[in-house]
Amino acid sequence: MAKGEKSETLHMRGARSFVAGRFETVAREASDDGWMPDEKDDRPLETQVTIERARSIVSHNDSPDVGFTSSINPYRGCEHGCIYCLSGDTLILMADGTARPLAQVRVNDEIYGTRVHGTERRFVRSRVLAHWNTIKPAYRVLLNDGTELIASADHRFLADGGWSYVGPGQQSVGSRSVLRSGDRLVAVPAVYSAAAAKRYAMGRGSAYAYRTFDHLAGEVAGTPLGRAVARIEPLGRAMRLYDITTETEDFIANGVVSHNCYARPSHAYLELSPGLDFETKIFAKTNAAELLRAELAKPGYTCSPIAIGSNTDCYQPVERKYRITRQILEVLAECEHPLTMVTKSALVERDLDILGPMAQKNLVKVFVSIGTLDRTLARKLEPRAASPQRRLDILKALSAAKVPCGVMVAALIPALNDKTMEHVLEAAAAAGAEEAAYVVMRLPNELKDLFKEWLAAHYPERAEHVISIVRQMRGGKDNDPRFGTRMSGTGNFAELIAKRFEIACRKYGLDSRDDGTQAGRARPELDCTRFHPPAKNPGQMALF
Repeated sequence: MAKGEKSETLHMRGARSFVAGRFETVAREASDDGWMPDEKDDRPLETQVTIERARSIVSHNDSPDVGFTSSINPYRGCEHGCIYCLSGDTLILMADGTARPLAQVRVNDEIYGTRVHGTERRFVRSRVLAHWNTIKPAYRVLLNDGTELIASADHRFLADGGWSYVGPGQQSVGSRSVLRSGDRLVAVPAVYSAAAAKRYAMGRGSAYAYRTFDHLAGEVAGTPLGRAVARIEPLGRAMRLYDITTETEDFIANGVVSHNCYARPSHAYLELSPGLDFETKIFAKTNAAELLRAELAKPGYTCSPIAIGSNTDCYQPVERKYRITRQILEVLAECEHPLTMVTKSALVERDLDILGPMAQKNLVKVFVSIGTLDRTLARKLEPRAASPQRRLDILKALSAAKVPCGVMVAALIPALNDKTMEHVLEAAAAAGAEEAAYVVMRLPNELKDLFKEWLAAHYPERAEHVISIVRQMRGGKDNDPRFGTRMSGTGNFAELIAKRFEIACRKYGLDSRDDGTQAGRARPELDCTRFHPPAKNPGQMALF
């Protein structure tokens, strides 16, 4: 290919390759068979959309870093192109009360998981979304009732102090919560865990049918006295280990609550590449509005602002055809339910007829993501997203419609776009932004390889320097997932960015969300008191 000529295959794509997902069981490599080894496949990469009939639509989290507890992602994968495991014989509690070895669990199987209702975590029926296996060093977790769990160091169980890892992994012992002797694990309630649960946990019997678990749904998940960690020991060898992704993001393993293994890395759960597959294979949840209406109609539903598009952009190009985000907005507007959004797409202007009236009731806030004003850099970072100048126009349109809006300076990449942070904040404030936030680039799982590949392709002379500063901000590693620092980093460079951000917010009259100060135009919290359940028969007028 001549210098400067566009690659038809990778043109307008962010990732440079189909990097293998970490859960794939096979590896592929090129082999010279004597037939034109330099010949390249230049067929264009077309976006493929798969209709997905989701089983649930509202996700919940308890992370202190993200600013919301409930979220909706209308799509899996994003065309914008922005660049844990147990032993196979672990018994998984199925929704019918039987137990099945983890290795034999399959996608769409119905199982038990948990959800937080108010101040309590309760057992609920869930569904398996993905299943995979890998080979990792194994550990034995022995409980004081004789229950044994074989898991990797990165697997998490729910203890009385919160989610805890089996071991420190590649991090220092004090950098993440690790299980210790005496920790009590959240498990099936005592009324269910007598002799039947003992047999279940130890894997005795061939049918694994313990009907004492038939009516577990709705029961409070607690920490029975008999389910405390006695000791944890490395087995000294690697084993094939298995894991699943579920609707509730957890499952019941040998009677205790276990975490499942969240944008690009989540595509690996589907045995797809977090690289180009993430940009070209999109899953559209076409029944999202229907599921949301059912969720909001549940007795006891507690209203809190829902974040739309927290994992992938809810206004990515396919939304123009499928209109899933708009359907979700229509349901939320009908119920007067508050929401927040983050987008980099001009398509949000299409829905100002819904967002405007909701804003008058203090029910909505929209953030526009702008990482740089440099058009050349933005085109390389986010090849199919709106230009930086067009995103400033989005802020102007939102402000003109009196929709509260802010700017999300993300992702900040040291030695690449961080030097223009103040310019972004100044331009956003002039366009009508009232708040600002920032996120330092994170490189979890496969993203570290994708980003290094991207750097080598576009900025080879800066690559080593950029990665060096990234590691300085992440404790010497490519990524540091600890709560409290994973969005902003640590060290001198991270502190400098935080100080620059604070000063710029004050200068341009923006309310900084990172340090909690009221630097200017602060707005009240969104109103949850207006919420009312959706009509049972939408479109049908009431008689009285």
